[in-house]
Amino acid sequence: MKHLFVFTFLLLAFSINGRSQQNRIAPDTIKVILENDKLKVTEYASTPGKDICGKGKHTHAPHLSILLTDAKVTVTTPDGKTQIFDLKAGTAFWSEAETHIAINSGSKIAKAYLVELK
Repeated sequence: MKHLFVFTFLLLAFSINGRSQQNRIAPDTIKVILENDKLKVTEYASTPGKDICGKGKHTHAPHLSILLTDAKVTVTTPDGKTQIFDLKAGTAFWSEAETHIAINSGSKIAKAYLVELK
């Protein structure tokens, strides 16, 4: 009976893990996960050295950012100023409308949600 319980538990654990991996966003992708007349939620996934929240120089409306993973991000503004941010998973911050280039300058895949109000 004990072996049956352990086998069932392991089978369930692997089944849940397999499904969660299928639902993960692929690296270097932008995926709208919710959009309605009030807001838009976009999930971004970026490998090291790639754009983290848009392609090249881009603009965002005012938005909430939520980091899903730890991330090191290099942001360059239109005037050429560069800042490096070390952010922890779970960090959330508000940004007004902005134009920038944002690069994953860390060593791992970085993932974030951007929530824009309409």
